[in-house]
Amino acid sequence: MLITNKNTGSSFNLSPKETADFFYTKNANGKYINSRQDYTIKDNKKEISDMKFFLAIIGLLALSYASFYLFLQFNY
Repeated sequence: MLITNKNTGSSFNLSPKETADFFYTKNANGKYINSRQDYTIKDNKKEISDMKFFLAIIGLLALSYASFYLFLQFNY
């Protein structure tokens, strides 16, 4: 998750657990240290589409077949 401070503009990447720890940490008086209103949260998770996945599988299978074929050609 990309967290950006609205006041300073500085941003940093945190995992979901680190983000929860960041926002729900309290000081000795029991008050939250970091307020959510001061930050913007953007989920920068990218997913691979099914088409790209299947094309990658087909490409890897073709490369495996070609490599095995060349291995047999050169060694036997």
